Amino acid sequence: MSKAASRRRGRLAGAVLPVIIALAAGAFAICGPARAATTSPRPLLGSHPRWATAAAGRGATPAATTVSAQVYLAGRDPSGLAAYATAVSTPASAEYHRYLTPAQQAAAFGPTGAQLRAVDTWLTGAGLRISGRTEQFVSVTGTAAAAGRAFSTQLREYQLAGHVYYAPDSNAAVPAGLAAAVLGVSGLDNVPQVSRVAGTPTPDAATRAAGRSGGPPNLGLTPCSRYWGQQTPARLPDAYGHADPLPVCGYSPNQLRDAYGVAATGLTGKGVTVAIVGAYGSPTIESDASTFDQDNSFAPFGAGQFSEILTPAAWNSQSTCGSTAGWQPEESLDVEAVHTMAPAAKVLYVGANSCQDTDLLSASAAIVDRHLATIVANSWDRDIFDTNGNDPVATIEAYTQLYEEGAAEGIGFYFASGDCSTEDPVIVGNGLSCDAHSSEPQTTFPASDPWVTAVGATAIGIGAHGKYLFETGMGDSESMSSGTSWASPLPGTFLFGAGGGTSDYFSQPSYQQGVVPDSLSHTLLTGGNSATAMREVPDVAMEGDLFAATLVGFTQSLPAGSTGFAETGYGGTSVAVPLFAGIQADAQQAAGGVPIGFANPGIYQRYQRLGPAAFHDITDHPDGQTFALAIDEGVSDGVQGGALFTLGADWMLHATAGYDDVTGVGSPAPGYLDSFR
Repeated sequence: MSKAASRRRGRLAGAVLPVIIALAAGAFAICGPARAATTSPRPLLGSHPRWATAAAGRGATPAATTVSAQVYLAGRDPSGLAAYATAVSTPASAEYHRYLTPAQQAAAFGPTGAQLRAVDTWLTGAGLRISGRTEQFVSVTGTAAAAGRAFSTQLREYQLAGHVYYAPDSNAAVPAGLAAAVLGVSGLDNVPQVSRVAGTPTPDAATRAAGRSGGPPNLGLTPCSRYWGQQTPARLPDAYGHADPLPVCGYSPNQLRDAYGVAATGLTGKGVTVAIVGAYGSPTIESDASTFDQDNSFAPFGAGQFSEILTPAAWNSQSTCGSTAGWQPEESLDVEAVHTMAPAAKVLYVGANSCQDTDLLSASAAIVDRHLATIVANSWDRDIFDTNGNDPVATIEAYTQLYEEGAAEGIGFYFASGDCSTEDPVIVGNGLSCDAHSSEPQTTFPASDPWVTAVGATAIGIGAHGKYLFETGMGDSESMSSGTSWASPLPGTFLFGAGGGTSDYFSQPSYQQGVVPDSLSHTLLTGGNSATAMREVPDVAMEGDLFAATLVGFTQSLPAGSTGFAETGYGGTSVAVPLFAGIQADAQQAAGGVPIGFANPGIYQRYQRLGPAAFHDITDHPDGQTFALAIDEGVSDGVQGGALFTLGADWMLHATAGYDDVTGVGSPAPGYLDSFR
């Protein structure tokens, strides 16, 4: 087990600590273990980056340099918060579904007035200015000299990847009297800490063509099929003992609802609000969804059913985050996918002011603090250990505490597990869309956090009339045709695959005990063994392949150089997340409107109790078959060209019978929604 894991094991593993809870007539009292008193400053582990070495040093940071930082607040009883969040989310608990209001949660677990006054006095006394605050953190601005005084360190300049950044020359520290009030600090170094979208359009833009007659352009692969097996290229060699069909243009909302059995239930998510968190915001998101629904014969949003929270004047870090336009396709995809599975649910898009942690945390905190939704879909991810070897302890603790607060209030967070398998840096440059950003194989964050539901992805075969044919794991490899045969050995070169595996950061939560095989939970992605069972990702999965794609429509650049609405196939775990969030809205409706809250304990309980009735058991080779898709690339220099995409062929991960690290417990079967009635 890593040092990082051992530091967090007690608080993050999800174990229920002793707690006495009394709820009567809206009043309650919570007692939990007190923190031990400290007599010396407490170092904030991880606040001195590993890249800030003496060899990389370039001298002291000028004293007048402006620094902006966030001080994360621990609240009055962090252990009690974790305990209550567990109890209220666990079906066997007496407190199951006894959710708190935001005011009750803040009164029971938020920072006390005395803590806030003490933190303010400490920071302003060092010369820093309070520039903002939430229940979760205090933002401060000041000079490098003031920041150094406040945190008992000195900011210095360091060379990194062709740039010069400032960072503390030692771990920052909190005064002894505030050790129990502060989780940590971020912002004392200015290396960008960004998240990325986890979705990708169907590749091969060179083959773009007009779509259906009378409809918008379809900018996906062509030729392609409207459903699995509709067409098979005639001039390509067989693979795996048979001819392989063309890729799917993009499954429509009605196809997906039929295949997953949602349409037959009559559930629509009515009475439920699903929030979507992303960076920035698309100016055409609602009109795009309306056009998409109209074109696909699907019920559009009603009046007031879609809303958004945006602050364009505060948007920042566009160059670091890949521009605001880079996030817009994902936003349309998320809205349309939630609406697909829950056409009567309210959808709220909350746009963070950037893809930086502080802004994403603020957007998510707004949902929790104001109880704006009970289901929160997030199609973005990041690495815990990036290529610089950062260990952002404070930020991760702050995210975790926010998700615990959400659980206490009946709010569940859902995250994409990533699209680059194990994030192994060895595969960078290998593929079409897979681009690892990490220094070592690892699970992505926040999906690996034990307090969120990690959603992996599958490749689904949907036949004519919405018939469910099969599902395999989203893991695609490519082989090229040399005329009469496919290049061997098959499956060829790995392109992309659903993220998953064993976290070396978080210990195994109780809900995974007895479900996740020991062979997975004790084997790290680096190949090492962990004496302690660790968190395994993902928890569940749904459709998300790039070649058996999901259709999405949004305003974009068209091949002729103009801008307009067009449709294309999309893939990635970012497709699976909003689809599953929509399923959860249906489940909440089926449960009479009672919020599901943090879903994982209930998901694993249903898996153990109902098995295949509730979840499709997904493997790399469904019924012993290997599924692939083929594209005819025409004749060049007398040689017939083609590309074969083998499904269920991840980099290191494998979808197997039972729980696996590509699809978790599987995708929801018809019995899943029935179990909530």
